[in-house]
Amino acid sequence: MAPKFTSTGKIAAACIALALAAGLGPIGFNIAVDPYDRAPIVDLDLYKEKVSEKAHYPLWKMLRYSEQNPDLVVLGDSRARALRDKYWHENGASRAFNFAYGGANIDEIHATFDHIKTNKDIKTLVVGIQLRSFDLDHKAGQNRVPEAIRLTENPLEYYASWFVAKIGWRNLSARYPDVTTAITDLRPRLIGTVQAAPIKEADLTQISESCGCVFLHHEDVARGRGVNLGLGRWTGLGRWSGYFDIDRIDRDLPRVYARQVTKNARSDWRSFSFEEQLWNKIADIARWASEEDVQLIFVIPPTIIEMQQQIAEYGLGEANLNFRLRLAHLAPVVDFDFDNHLTRDLSRFTDAYHFDAKVARLLVGEVLQVASMDRPGATTARHKRSDIACPVTPAEQTTKVSDGLVTMSEGTACRIWRAAK
Repeated sequence: MAPKFTSTGKIAAACIALALAAGLGPIGFNIAVDPYDRAPIVDLDLYKEKVSEKAHYPLWKMLRYSEQNPDLVVLGDSRARALRDKYWHENGASRAFNFAYGGANIDEIHATFDHIKTNKDIKTLVVGIQLRSFDLDHKAGQNRVPEAIRLTENPLEYYASWFVAKIGWRNLSARYPDVTTAITDLRPRLIGTVQAAPIKEADLTQISESCGCVFLHHEDVARGRGVNLGLGRWTGLGRWSGYFDIDRIDRDLPRVYARQVTKNARSDWRSFSFEEQLWNKIADIARWASEEDVQLIFVIPPTIIEMQQQIAEYGLGEANLNFRLRLAHLAPVVDFDFDNHLTRDLSRFTDAYHFDAKVARLLVGEVLQVASMDRPGATTARHKRSDIACPVTPAEQTTKVSDGLVTMSEGTACRIWRAAK
């Protein structure tokens, strides 16, 4: 049922209609509605976070970042976005800022990094990442960040933007459908086209991140530019093979999960090709972090084991390992995406890719501890631990294996990959 339209809302809507009818729009409209809260002057009780953020994640985040002075920043796609600001703040990391976007690819991750790297207060950078991001076919060419920066830094362009007006109208329609319908009947086409196409929620699980750069070649890694790194199911895993085995379970998945495991996995992996130009962008971030003494941590979020099995089914088991080995030479890798009790429990996920809020809170706590046991909030996070524990101390380590170049230690539903010392 649509919320009841208040008298204040009616007055504001009438003013908006008059402004548009008088030919003032979109400037007058955008000042009144201000869907991204650049400088709100009228409270229309809109669902801006639900409507505006999903329409243009970078613009929503960019305007809020401009008001912050964070010392910890999170980059990535929708799964990194799930590690929300408030979860960090709850653990004492009061200056953490989540700059991850639904549907982000590596170009957008790197563009965001370029925008924030002049901030000398950043001490820790957390990057959510995954293997499927390294294929150019995943949202190649999409980059909403430059437009977000432009609209953030230029108030006139923001208020004159028909895209902003379109999202403002969408906000009004979601909150006051009867009033917007009446106004539309008077002026059928108030809003024009948009530069950055809005992302539908249903599309998010099919959109990837991306990354990139030629860095240190691991003994099992050197495959050449643009070459598919998978050489057959579990071929070449050597001493690591037992750590990627997945014991199959026979169960019927919910419809959404099953569709993702079949259709999405086919799209992700059938023609997968690991691109060095994307890797180069991740290595660029790592070089900056090293030069600026910023702590960099990669996080591989959990997916259900059926999604993990698909990687092997498409002959990419070795690529899945090499991805971790290469990342470990850049920075510590906190890995939750392997066969364990968490990734077998469908009740902990909202779909095959995305974990629920309770898991997100636990993951934030673990990453904080990997960042520093002495960091404010790490002790709080340890007290809140449930059934996930990264091996940040020897006592929490259940397994440790090394090939002389990379060491992997395993705790409870968490692995940490590091370059061997």
